[in-house]
Amino acid sequence: MSCEREEALSELVGEMLMLTLVLILMAVFAATASSFLPPPRDPSVTVIMDWEDKGTGLIDVHLYHKGGDFIKRSDLTVVLSENDTNRKYSDSNASFLLGPPDCKMFDLGCWITITNVPRRTYKVSLVTPRAVVFSGMVNPP
Repeated sequence: MSCEREEALSELVGEMLMLTLVLILMAVFAATASSFLPPPRDPSVTVIMDWEDKGTGLIDVHLYHKGGDFIKRSDLTVVLSENDTNRKYSDSNASFLLGPPDCKMFDLGCWITITNVPRRTYKVSLVTPRAVVFSGMVNPP
C-alpha cells in the first residue's frame, strides 16, 4: 500500500508542476501580447472659428464642433497666443463657456465661447492633453 500512495503523490506533484508551468507561460504570453496593442488614437475634430466684437474693446471667440470625435469637457483647453504671451482657458475659467447648456462634452452641435478677450490679434489653439486639435487666427480690424 505504501507504493500506491507514493505513486499517487508523484502524479499529484506532476500535475501541480504542469499547472504551474502553464500559468507561468500564460503570464509571459499576456505580457508579450500587451506590448503589441496600438496606442490610443488622438481625437480628430472639424472646428469652425468665429469671433464677435462686443464694442467695448473686448471680443468673444467662438469654436463650433462641426464633425469628428467627441472630447471630454475636462480635456479641453483653449490657448490664445499673442507674441510670446499665452492665455489658457479651460473648464475652471469663468470666461470658458461650453454650450448649449446640456453639452457634457465637446461633440457635434456644441460650441465653446471664450468671453471678454481684449481685442487683439491672436493665434487660437484648441488642445487636449495629447494633441492640438485646432489652430486658427483671430485678426480683428
